Amino acid sequence: MGEVLTAVAPAKVNLVLEVLGRRDDGYHEIDTVLQTLQVADRVSIANAGPDDPRVEVTGPWRSGVPADASNLAWKAVMLLAERLKRDASNLRILLEKHIPAAGGLGGGSSDAVTILRLLARRWPEATAADLLDVAVRVGSDEAFFLTGGTARAQGRGERVTKLPSLAPHGIVLFLPPATLERKTARLFERLGRLPFDDGRRTAEFAARAPDPVRADQLYNSFERVAFDVFPGLGKLRDAIESRIGTRVRLSGAGPALFWIGPLPVRDAIAEQAAGLPCEVVATQTAA
Repeated sequence: MGEVLTAVAPAKVNLVLEVLGRRDDGYHEIDTVLQTLQVADRVSIANAGPDDPRVEVTGPWRSGVPADASNLAWKAVMLLAERLKRDASNLRILLEKHIPAAGGLGGGSSDAVTILRLLARRWPEATAADLLDVAVRVGSDEAFFLTGGTARAQGRGERVTKLPSLAPHGIVLFLPPATLERKTARLFERLGRLPFDDGRRTAEFAARAPDPVRADQLYNSFERVAFDVFPGLGKLRDAIESRIGTRVRLSGAGPALFWIGPLPVRDAIAEQAAGLPCEVVATQTAA
């Protein structure tokens, strides 16, 4: 019981993301196709000593990640402990961050779900239904990370349908140096002034994904407002597209941008973007 349990928590991108309207519970109805990536955080759970912090955050993207009870991974610990009537006071979690916080890549959600999987190894009475219930209570992307790979998520994200895996594709992430407070709420507020989507794009992509996938075949409703909300993001997008000669897309509520295309040309795309005012990360899709 004292061993340190460790696993990776993958990032994601949204290949299609439509916002269908506002729900009675205050959330928004979405329809999206998501894809996990090889770039990932490293997440561990261990026994806590009397002076150990409950959450320890390290890694190149630790900035902006809370190390207190507001951390989504710790929230997942507490919710599962409550559901199973377990004592979590002797546990601590360690997050080695390789996914930026609040970037639209799902790092916090993925960390939370990975912690749930590790806890299920310590607490074997935890069922798949327990993990799903807690995941949905933590946030909107968490149910997808229980599935991973290529999947469609509907509702506020809790209804997940596994899709056929994409063939391996190259992904290049373009990570701006900063995000915004309340960015998702601010984007939803702006979208509320525009016509909502009808779900047609997501349904078509889910029924028959193009092979290979190109950025100009994708859609993200947040792109209608994000480049007005994030200072300098539109200028950065234009600079990237001018440099690499093809389109990039926003992931989730941003501000992370990404290119997708054939794996053999991924590194050349990343090299062409060198020197721009963003972090460039070459990765690929993961089943």
